[in-house]
Amino acid sequence: MNKKLVIGLVIVLLAFGGLVILGKAQPSDNQPKLTFTSITQDVSKGAVLYDVRTPDEYKEGHFTGSVNFPLQTLQQGTMPTISKTAKIYLYCNSGSRSSQAAVLLKDAGYKNVTDLQGLSNVQAMGGKLVTE
Repeated sequence: MNKKLVIGLVIVLLAFGGLVILGKAQPSDNQPKLTFTSITQDVSKGAVLYDVRTPDEYKEGHFTGSVNFPLQTLQQGTMPTISKTAKIYLYCNSGSRSSQAAVLLKDAGYKNVTDLQGLSNVQAMGGKLVTE
């Protein structure tokens, strides 16, 4: 077989495989959509909602039921003192810090971590910011 043809086929197969993997990462129509109400129900049953922004940002406005656990604290090696199987929801301002926090928690052995991303995402789920 022509070498260029083989390379072309490999590229097409890799691209298709990537699309299949990405498609599987998307929630199926059978899974319930995550809402802020469902998150607060989970929190009432023992899940935690961590705001990984700074304490000053948290004071300016955070979501009901959230606990301030800054990304910097995680980066310094201090992990939550909760079960490694507890549901953990994370958010920050834009989604960058919550993504980093999710990686740190998963690397530390926490099994049920959900990155809600930024404030606007949580607001779109029905969350309302409150101040102290």
